[in-house]
Amino acid sequence: METEGKTKGVGFVNVKSFVLERWGAPGWAAVLERLPTEDRLELQSIIAVGWYSLALYARLIRLVDSTHGLGDLKLLSELGTFEAQHDLTTIHRVFLRLANPSFAIGMMGEYWGRFHDTGTWTIERGRDRVLASLDGWALVDEALCVELTAYFKRTLELVGAKHVVVEHPRCRAHGSAQCVFTGRWGGLSESS
Repeated sequence: METEGKTKGVGFVNVKSFVLERWGAPGWAAVLERLPTEDRLELQSIIAVGWYSLALYARLIRLVDSTHGLGDLKLLSELGTFEAQHDLTTIHRVFLRLANPSFAIGMMGEYWGRFHDTGTWTIERGRDRVLASLDGWALVDEALCVELTAYFKRTLELVGAKHVVVEHPRCRAHGSAQCVFTGRWGGLSESS
């Protein structure tokens, strides 16, 4: 039996920032007005370090996609990219550039528990590739996986990988037992 997962408020803060930067206050208001009253009230009290419902987060990003995108989840790739850029501050990027990109993804797996109370990563690293499997994340929702795929890709780019391809060949939302992500890259940037 799956439990309701919790996620850190920083994700909600990032989503709001993404919407505000792209569509301004009216764009954020358009998302909020489509949420049930209970969800709107909870969003008003969210702080970055608090723990909140993963299901609420999934509902929020789906509403962003249907309000400002085409409802096909493609906008969530842009959101995942935006979040990686905001989460990996300059200081973190400098630290992560001291290691190779597969090490950076490995570190993300280790830090997962600081931002999610469910889910366990198994990561196999190679020189220019990574295979990452996520088991036991409390919520099965393709929207979360689309966002996470883009987050991984941008993270690899931010730590110096070039020609990055990240795929999600197996997804629990499509009947797989676990979510599997693969990443490969063709080299490192000159500043790495």
